[in-house]
Amino acid sequence: MQMRLLLSICSLSILGSQTTDPNKSGFPHDMIWFNEPKTLEPGVEHKGYHSASMNKQVGYNIYLPPGYEAGSQRYPVVYWLHGRNNTEISNFYPVRYLAGGIAAGKLPPMIVVYASGGSQTNYCDSYDGKYLAETTVITELIPYIDKNYRTIATRGERALQGMSMGGFGAMRLALKYPDLFSSVVAFAGGYRWPEDMNVNPHPSYAEMFNNDKEIFRTHHPETWARRNAARVRGKLAIQIYVGTEDPGLAGNRHMHALLDELEIPHGYREFEGIAHNLNLLAAKVTTENFEIAVRSFGKH
Repeated sequence: MQMRLLLSICSLSILGSQTTDPNKSGFPHDMIWFNEPKTLEPGVEHKGYHSASMNKQVGYNIYLPPGYEAGSQRYPVVYWLHGRNNTEISNFYPVRYLAGGIAAGKLPPMIVVYASGGSQTNYCDSYDGKYLAETTVITELIPYIDKNYRTIATRGERALQGMSMGGFGAMRLALKYPDLFSSVVAFAGGYRWPEDMNVNPHPSYAEMFNNDKEIFRTHHPETWARRNAARVRGKLAIQIYVGTEDPGLAGNRHMHALLDELEIPHGYREFEGIAHNLNLLAAKVTTENFEIAVRSFGKH
């Protein structure tokens, strides 16, 4: 009897260890930056690179267009940033919309890179240097992709898009580094604001920003929109998508109003009845986000 009880307890322990995802279990924990996929969509591969800044392997998914392997053509690149509690193998824009658009002649062939930004980073570098999402995306991933794949390695042929935390991250990185990207599309950006930090702060804000609103402010898209308004205005294509039932709707409207205040041209669309759900947003947008990127490709 005692032996059966011990085996039952061990079985439950093993099951728990197999089903608990450290990327979703909250702090304190060390985020997993390289995540093996169980399945991949057609045309998508999972790879990795060594991050010298964090001294660890970081994963990415990459979509290579039809004919890539047999040809010599170079391609523009869209970088996709996942949301909170997700990784490079989850929460990414469905490849089928792009593949269908290319097959129909509606879109030109392009590469899409699904980055790993850490599950809780907001695509920032943490105040203590432990988590370096911004550094690895900007100074390691992009140069690595340009070196190892046939990209057109210019600002005019590089776009940035993302969902939720990735929408926040895409907006802040595009506004901070307008010399690197020609367009940005933010889906349901998770725009928390420094003034709201003391109201139900997310646990990650202690890890990333020491729960200090002024540290957070230095990273915030608003800070970079105000600082780089002249460099961005009319030079960076910007689009925001959000559902009317999204808990972050007010934050997205705030970002929209800020860009209006700064006279930074941008697109803004709300979808009736949709909550915080990438698949439902994607079903409405289909290829429009890629069309926005294409209109900027080669323009600069």
